[in-house]
Amino acid sequence: MVENDIGPRIGAHKSIAKSIDLAVDRGVQSTCECLQIFTRPPRRWDVPQLSPEATQNFVQKSRAANYYDTAIHMPYLPNLASPDDTLFEKSVKVLHEEVEKMVLLQVPYVITHLGSPKNQDERFAAKRVADALNRVREYIKDPSMILLENSTAKRKKWGNKIEHFEKILGHVQEEQYVGICLDTAHAYSSGYDISTSEGLNEVIDLIEAQIGKDKLRLIHINDSKGKLGSGIDHHEHIGKGYIGLDCFRELMQNPRFKRLPMILETPKDDNICDKENLELLRRLRSGE
Repeated sequence: MVENDIGPRIGAHKSIAKSIDLAVDRGVQSTCECLQIFTRPPRRWDVPQLSPEATQNFVQKSRAANYYDTAIHMPYLPNLASPDDTLFEKSVKVLHEEVEKMVLLQVPYVITHLGSPKNQDERFAAKRVADALNRVREYIKDPSMILLENSTAKRKKWGNKIEHFEKILGHVQEEQYVGICLDTAHAYSSGYDISTSEGLNEVIDLIEAQIGKDKLRLIHINDSKGKLGSGIDHHEHIGKGYIGLDCFRELMQNPRFKRLPMILETPKDDNICDKENLELLRRLRSGE
């Protein structure tokens, strides 16, 4: 991880429509300092191969834009905690493919949700996810990592608590290749009150105490349409939801977050664009 002299690097998730390298162009147009992408349509299993030309263009454009901490987000269909062996094997295959693309595109992170164990318990889920991580370990090249993202899990109580990450890491063979992505909206709707600077720092302290000081590698920086503990997974524009500005001001100004890339996953609508959210975050970062 590389530190920014003026605070954390901020960016957004961008579309790869027409060609994966165009995501970099869209990031630059939106004034992103870092980037997140899907490498395939997020709700499809089948996916076309990346062409050598598009891959080379992505790498070259990323270097020119100084996007050295780009993250690939796993698609939505895989379930790494599934008790269904067929679905689990299919999900591990996708994880393997995304890790290979991480190496091919020369980016450091693949982000995955923890899936759902359906009627199985947390012990089963933790071992299942760890098994998937262990099986793709040999394909990860230093200094790349797989990042586990917290979820809301309103009905299935899995993936929404910090201790779930600790349980998974307890079964991972080489945990130096596994880190954490904290989604602010998911954390808030799961009952972690990060709306104040004190509450946010308490959650980060808990992550560091239970998982490790170097494990938090990226933050999905989203406000929440759902109230505290509601379990509602609806993201909102920065400062327009129930989390409010104090949390984001703390993320922008506290030196402990300076090394972390932060990615917007705020709504793509006609009211507020990524550029406006980023401009607000920059104002907070500058001391407002």
